[in-house]
Amino acid sequence: MFRFSFERETLQTEILDATVQKIPFLRLTIAMALGIIAASQIQIHFGVSAILLIISFFSLLFLNKIYQYQYTILFGIGVHLLFFFLGTLSFELYNKKPLLYKNGEFLATILESPQKKENSYKSLLLLDTHLNSEHNEFSEINEKVLVYFETDSNVQRLTPGDEIVFSKTPQAIKNNGNPFEFDYKKYLEKRKIYRRLYLPSDRWQKTNQKKSYSLIILAERSRDKLLRKYRKQNLGEKELEILSALTLGYKRELDPEIKRVFSSAGAMHVLAVSGLHVGIIYWVLVSFLGFIKRKRAGQFTFVLFALFCLWAYAFITGLSPSVMRATTMFSFIVIGDSIKRHGNIYNSLAASAVFLLLINPTNLFEVGFQLSYSAVFGIVFLQPKMSKIFTPNNKLLKYIWVLLTVSIAAQISTFPISVFYFSQFPTYFFISNLFVIPAVFLLIPLGILLLIFSAFPLISNILSVIINSLVSLIYFLLKEIESLPFAVQKISITQNELVFISLILIFLSLLLKTHKIKYFKMTLVSILCLTSVVLIKKIHSRNTNTLIIYNTTDNFIIHLLTSNKTNYVISDKPINNNDYEKNYIENTIVKMNLNPAQFLQTKDSFLNSDLFMKKGIVLFKEKLILINREPHKLPDNLHPDFIINPQILLNDKSMPPNTPVIITNQRVYRKNNHLTNQIFNVSNQGAYQKNW
Repeated sequence: MFRFSFERETLQTEILDATVQKIPFLRLTIAMALGIIAASQIQIHFGVSAILLIISFFSLLFLNKIYQYQYTILFGIGVHLLFFFLGTLSFELYNKKPLLYKNGEFLATILESPQKKENSYKSLLLLDTHLNSEHNEFSEINEKVLVYFETDSNVQRLTPGDEIVFSKTPQAIKNNGNPFEFDYKKYLEKRKIYRRLYLPSDRWQKTNQKKSYSLIILAERSRDKLLRKYRKQNLGEKELEILSALTLGYKRELDPEIKRVFSSAGAMHVLAVSGLHVGIIYWVLVSFLGFIKRKRAGQFTFVLFALFCLWAYAFITGLSPSVMRATTMFSFIVIGDSIKRHGNIYNSLAASAVFLLLINPTNLFEVGFQLSYSAVFGIVFLQPKMSKIFTPNNKLLKYIWVLLTVSIAAQISTFPISVFYFSQFPTYFFISNLFVIPAVFLLIPLGILLLIFSAFPLISNILSVIINSLVSLIYFLLKEIESLPFAVQKISITQNELVFISLILIFLSLLLKTHKIKYFKMTLVSILCLTSVVLIKKIHSRNTNTLIIYNTTDNFIIHLLTSNKTNYVISDKPINNNDYEKNYIENTIVKMNLNPAQFLQTKDSFLNSDLFMKKGIVLFKEKLILINREPHKLPDNLHPDFIINPQILLNDKSMPPNTPVIITNQRVYRKNNHLTNQIFNVSNQGAYQKNW
């Protein structure tokens, strides 16, 4: 019995090793990813990474020359080290900041068509030339800058490739520093954007030059032309926005309500051009031109034509980073599929990941990159196993079962990442995907046909009616799903919890593949670690009260959190659901797993077991807080723990020593030497937070 068990486990190990051997790029991808992570956490000079990379390379050449069987392990270690240092070097080189010029005049190229905002137009500039007025020196530069134009008719006429001249210095991008806030600064840094500026109408001027040699600019212009064709058709406003996002990846003008409905119903992934959209294009090609592959010469012809069509589709969707990621990934899959080797789909995925990380190592930290690869892996690995659970005889039932298993497999594999980043889980995703995915399979070809036949009124009108009806039906059904009870579950996990949940899924996958007891044990250990992390977090939160003063522009907001999940929001003005500040509060509530907040205003009077509040005096969990009050007018026996926006200028020596003074209103702030260490300026330093 023991011998049989040992032989069975040995056989399973050999099968797993053989499978891994057929996916060499998987190990190289992991090694490179570890190098990128190491470089992102530890400041490594690119010169050191380059030297270590060269040493690894020549060591491998030497080992290859004197290669013997006993050097196999050393050679394997050397290859992994080579890709590890390749990861560190590529990260350091990619994230090297450009020289940021100040003062003088700038010549810049418009990269994106200006997008209408509430009080301005938003676009992206590429700074080409800097003129130092003092020394009359020209310098060629290459820096992307986020720009906000003052609302003006001239801005609306700007198109990608237009050149402008301005003399205002771009400013460094800063976050507001609020708890659990989206790190917009880091998000832009990954796209090599470090500064932004606001240009009034009288501070910039368009030149007569126009750049057209950039592939990105040509792609942006092509998409603008196609969008204008859509706008000339008989499409509803919402239908136009959804169709533009589905087929051309244009989401800049997408209504927030549409985003909310799709997100809550678990269908947000169809609004961003991804592997699904590129896969549909490939499916159309295989369906209509697959017969070409039957001959040996035709196989090569089909692959070339398929790659051309995929990249042509990427071109008309603007060549955005997410589009190029999806197209690159699928290009490797197409090439790998033509080779037709067992396990080649995994190797193709890993090879495309290595390629993408070489071009842009910060892809590793992109949500889209992580979701794309985890979703495709889930579909490739889990879906075939899930589909075998039930085998319907009816064709319609079989089709529905395949869609259902694909949806569930993708959701399982992406669950930890999506919950970590978005803090929500769409309960009825499996229902929405049953009709959304088939609809997208129809809408993308129909949308492309509408562009092709836009000059023929009869055909374009028929296509417009069909598309309008189909998109309206989808949106109606998604709204109905969104309105169902418990449609969205608010869930929050920390980075440590994400790691252990991911490990559980990985070990369960390996257990499913090999049936080895060691993976069962590793799964149990990961579950134990996850449970411990969750318990520690709960114990810590139960013994902690918190004061948060948010960094906001139009309203003064304090958030008081108790150890029993009760929380109170105090503001100068009422907070509406549409106010941007509401997002800050909701983020804190979801991330810290709190009860719904009780909203108050600074003028209110309030009393319960947690909070006393009257005329700017707040007593919360044994801490005395003054809001818009002068501390020296308090009775002698009252000593404030926090002073927020005192009405007097801060030059009064009677200010209580060592008491934090938090300023949110610049008008009451004056620099004073004896109070400098006490003052916390929220607008400059970010949100104020204190636990006790």
